Amino acid sequence: MAAHVALWGSCGMARGVLALLVLTCLPDMLGMPAVRTAAAKKIAGPIRIAGPKKENQWRYLSKFGYDIGTGNFQFRFQLAAPKSIPEAAVLQLEVYLDEHWADVEAEPNLCERQKRAKQIRNISIGPGSNWTDWSSGTLSQSVRPHIWYFVISDCKMSLSNFTHRLKFEFHATQQNGSEFSIEMKGMLLANALFLASFVAFLYWFVKRTLAFAKSAGYVHPVIWTLASGMITQFIAQMMHTVHLFAYKYDGDGLKACEVLSEILFMLAQVIQTSLLILIALGYTLLQSKIGELDLMIPMCFMIGVIHIMLVGFGKIKDDASYKYHENEGVIGWILLLLRLGLYGWFLWAVQSSAREGGFKIANFLQQFRIAGSVYFLAFPAIFLVTQLFAPYLQHFVMTIGQMVMQTGFNLWLSSLFLTRGEYFKVWLTRAAGEVSGFGPLSG
Repeated sequence: MAAHVALWGSCGMARGVLALLVLTCLPDMLGMPAVRTAAAKKIAGPIRIAGPKKENQWRYLSKFGYDIGTGNFQFRFQLAAPKSIPEAAVLQLEVYLDEHWADVEAEPNLCERQKRAKQIRNISIGPGSNWTDWSSGTLSQSVRPHIWYFVISDCKMSLSNFTHRLKFEFHATQQNGSEFSIEMKGMLLANALFLASFVAFLYWFVKRTLAFAKSAGYVHPVIWTLASGMITQFIAQMMHTVHLFAYKYDGDGLKACEVLSEILFMLAQVIQTSLLILIALGYTLLQSKIGELDLMIPMCFMIGVIHIMLVGFGKIKDDASYKYHENEGVIGWILLLLRLGLYGWFLWAVQSSAREGGFKIANFLQQFRIAGSVYFLAFPAIFLVTQLFAPYLQHFVMTIGQMVMQTGFNLWLSSLFLTRGEYFKVWLTRAAGEVSGFGPLSG
């Protein structure tokens, strides 16, 4: 009964979310005008400039990808520490094109970089701590979209020779008023459609699970583990879509939702990865109880903690100049190595179980190894292929690739455990020789 209530409760929540998404995303889907309030990408934060450190002469602020047309940007600054200076200082706001950015960063003389700037604006700071007037500008592109990089510099040494801390605010919009940077174009609709398809999938999954519970009398731990991963992933997707929807209207979104969605998405992958390795080690194939495999629990916990820490470190550099998608940079390479390490563990586990089992188990594990290999190698493949695309396309390629990967994996796992396939036949062979098997799977 508890299984029925929990699963149908999740399905009801999913239907409610689907209704909300239809109401909120329908205008965009049909090309209808939508009500906008203060729609602009908003970035705010502190920046250190001037002083004895050479790198403080020239500091990156933010970036924004503009679609074809003429987009807008605004900046303003405030003196934070010290609160006042003897007289106003004039700093330079510099704007760089993506085609030149690699050369700009490669230039060792920071103040020589200014020669490659497409726009330079003088910004008067101080002498008090009031916000400066907004510095507004436009940027145009006619051939293809471009990412523009914004920098503040004090190469004319207007400030005293000690480190000053400024606060800044940055707003940017596309020509059509959209607050989404070009790499985020279409992401709200894509995530909404993915979430809607997830609702349909959960409905099917709940029906199959309830059929299993009816025939077996209870839900096996493998199914509960699979369900927990699915629900965790659904909540993550829901929170991310809500964040994008909020971002559409205020340019800032719900940061807590964004961070939690990434953490939950990582945890969902850890749950499903752990389930694959557990099956490969022989759980339900060679033994009906976990037994010595309970060592997997602390191992999976540590893997989950590592993934959460990587998400946290990644969010610290969320608007870095080199970051075009969530898994960019060092974090992405660490995740790639982790996935390859887990893949090696999976292969070893499959090989060990195949040696211990009979012909049917070995035959099943051969197919299991192929499908599992596709899953473990999918992220490395997507990550590496993404590097081949232009920066403004990388987020789209990475996101859609992971959506397709996860959808296919969810369907495969559900079919594996909830239908009378090869896994069922192998289990049936083992269960025939044991008293404490788990009841027959549903047809």
